[in-house]
Amino acid sequence: MSNFKLDVLNNKGDVVSNISLSEILFGKEANSDLVAQYIRVYLTNQRVGNASTKTRGEVSGSGKKPYKQKGTGNARRSSLRTPLARGGGITFGPKPRKFRLEMPRKMRIGALLNVLSSRLASNNMFILNSFGTSDIKTKQVLEILESIKLAGTKTLIITSEKDDNVLKSARNIDRVSVRMVKNLNAYDVISHKNILFLEDSIKSLEDKYENK
Repeated sequence: MSNFKLDVLNNKGDVVSNISLSEILFGKEANSDLVAQYIRVYLTNQRVGNASTKTRGEVSGSGKKPYKQKGTGNARRSSLRTPLARGGGITFGPKPRKFRLEMPRKMRIGALLNVLSSRLASNNMFILNSFGTSDIKTKQVLEILESIKLAGTKTLIITSEKDDNVLKSARNIDRVSVRMVKNLNAYDVISHKNILFLEDSIKSLEDKYENK
């Protein structure tokens, strides 16, 4: 097969046809700087930033000076709420904040197409015509993965639209994830060794990104 053609497999692992892939989508030259920047932005945006500590003005306790300034042998202390006291406020502690970073849409798309092109070039991309029946079971998905030699590997299954049967059947399989084309991102792809497209999802991907 040429670089931009891929075999289409059935659920027995047999080749039933081949499909031409868009060079615009799957022919990107490697750009590790772009992918690294995307991953940094993506992971930063996963941070919640809910950590919160109380300052001396927020902790409970009297503001009265606990003992006189001199003559006790103790260190000077203005309040029980001082950061120097047990149970006192925290100095420069974390407060809720946003860690959000922005990245232009074209760069996000570029990073996704870059890693998809990389998976194709390294022969880690596969296309399945269908799972066979509408009533898919976990055992059936496992058998299909075994037939195409993906069992036990980190595999991302990509569907064109929400498919509860595929999602529910694959969610209990270790190292296997399912994503719809509209939710696909570069981090999903790069964090899985193998990418398994359902045949109709290739068309959805081309419709979504080919003219972007």
